[in-house]
Amino acid sequence: MRLKNLPVILLSGIILFAGGCGTKSSEGDNPLFNDVSKKSSDESAQFLLEWWDALFAFVETERLSPPDAARMFAYISVGVYEAQIAGTPDYLTMEGQLNGLQDLPRPEEGQIYDWKICATETMYLVQDAMMARYFPAGVGVFNQLHDKQMDQVVASGVPEDVIARSQQYGKELADAIYEWSELDVYTETRYMQYKAPTREGYPSLWEPTDFNQTALEPFWGTHRTFFVKDGTQCDIDKAPKYNGIGDTTSELYKQAVEVYNYDATLTEEQRTIAQYWADDPSETSTPPGHWMEILGGFVKKEDMKLDRASELYAMMATAMSDACVTCWTTKYRVNLVRPKTVIRENIDAGWEPYVETPPFAGYTSGHSNFSSSAAVILTSLIGDNLSFTDSTHVSIGLRPRTFPSFLAAAEEAGFSRMYGGIHFMCDIDDGAETGACVGNYYLDNLKTHPKRTGKKADAGEGKKAE
Repeated sequence: MRLKNLPVILLSGIILFAGGCGTKSSEGDNPLFNDVSKKSSDESAQFLLEWWDALFAFVETERLSPPDAARMFAYISVGVYEAQIAGTPDYLTMEGQLNGLQDLPRPEEGQIYDWKICATETMYLVQDAMMARYFPAGVGVFNQLHDKQMDQVVASGVPEDVIARSQQYGKELADAIYEWSELDVYTETRYMQYKAPTREGYPSLWEPTDFNQTALEPFWGTHRTFFVKDGTQCDIDKAPKYNGIGDTTSELYKQAVEVYNYDATLTEEQRTIAQYWADDPSETSTPPGHWMEILGGFVKKEDMKLDRASELYAMMATAMSDACVTCWTTKYRVNLVRPKTVIRENIDAGWEPYVETPPFAGYTSGHSNFSSSAAVILTSLIGDNLSFTDSTHVSIGLRPRTFPSFLAAAEEAGFSRMYGGIHFMCDIDDGAETGACVGNYYLDNLKTHPKRTGKKADAGEGKKAE
């Protein structure tokens, strides 16, 4: 792991509502509510954590990129949410709201279902279908986990007909979710060829910074989004200009000097921050996975029920996936150079950043997008100014870090990329702004809990970490 420094984006304008989800009556707001089965709002969500831990390990082992991981997390999360939606009187389906999500199978009216089984089967089969392309050697882990949880269900005394009915529904729903995923143009973009624009005459354009780098996911911005209209809805372009070798007066050059100066004086705390939020593929579950793991800490700590935990996972995962599509739309439209290029051309020809520069344009920062969208969602649905300790990276030797709020964690995540030497301040600030744009659009328009109200959280001015 190689790193350095990064500016923190402050997301201001906090959301006041901390999402509770107490059950109502059988005449609740959800027209799909099945009142003959045990409510999903009475079912602990702890069993989901085993599945997420297995998925995070898979992402690490298979070295999935952040876009790939975000996409997979989102489809799986929607599947789980829809698998239990008929078990809660107060939450509403995402069908007809998310782009292209329609004609989902529904539980048979008047029949008893076990929503834990429905969710387990859906999660198991969606991940299995989506991961088939990787042919992972560790697929047996998922099979073993499924068998273990089903054995626990049998031991708990759930009738055989309920088990069979619930598993069948989970299978039908998983098939529908996977068919929906196949229409987001992911497969088509696997076969598209990309030719990077030349920097000749256009010095501000990105080029690979290291030998044999190939542009990562250049067509990701064309993918169907989950809820925002498309990748251009929260697009942004306030990137400073760069005039090439000898340019010592432009705003981008000044930001390059800022990166260089941080790099030259990194403290141990700044190095730790850069390492903590590096979220490298092959070592971690990537930036979106890091935020999913933070959420998992709250699911465990609060012993959340299945309905509330499912909504949180689905809202955050789909928002991060949409923030990723937005970010990649901007990256390959603006194609702004990385700090390494500007610094080597004008300041220090042999300079290397503390973190290895990723193989795609810098504007805007992916981590800022992921973190901002996630923090906005969590601030609204869990709470503002809620101190928490994140232990995500203990397994790779990094100590837990404590934050006063989700927004503070997102701010640190963004600035860590300055410490790492891989992003300008404009990348970080504008990435936080677009991520918040996505998150707030979800909170304003996606109706999953009709009684919820709250004000938006907007990205503010970036500030430097002390």
